[in-house]
Amino acid sequence: MIELVFCNSDINLQIELSSEQLDLLHKLCEESNPYETGGIVIGRYSDNGVTAFIFEITNSPDDSIREMTSFKRGINGLQKRLDKLWKDNLYYLGEWHYHPNSLPIPSHSDIEQMISLSHNIKLNCPEPILIIIGGGNNNWLLNAMVIVNDKIFYFDESR
Repeated sequence: MIELVFCNSDINLQIELSSEQLDLLHKLCEESNPYETGGIVIGRYSDNGVTAFIFEITNSPDDSIREMTSFKRGINGLQKRLDKLWKDNLYYLGEWHYHPNSLPIPSHSDIEQMISLSHNIKLNCPEPILIIIGGGNNNWLLNAMVIVNDKIFYFDESR
């Protein structure tokens, strides 16, 4: 069952996130509060390339650096996980992270990181998705965006 669908008509793309993965995001953020956290987004695109289906949200690797106003995602265990999922036609689609008790607006460093990831040949993800969660337990806020040719495109939620 799809819980959230994000759409951007300018680039004809939508992102689908299940209620199970959304619940996991909220749980991981709640456990991390008041510290930022994050991980990667795994899934696949539809055959026509119009829809990104998110099938898995990872927790922050144990070598990540979580602080109250910053987060640096580590890498421990991610390559092994991605290699395993590759066999099931699931791929790295981008990143997610949490801005505790704040708005889910990307910082300058968030944008720079996503542009850098879009140029990383090893990731093979020239248009990475970024999901930012803000707020807290009783008032979650969500923002989704994608980087295309070094430009940010924001998505509108359409449940």
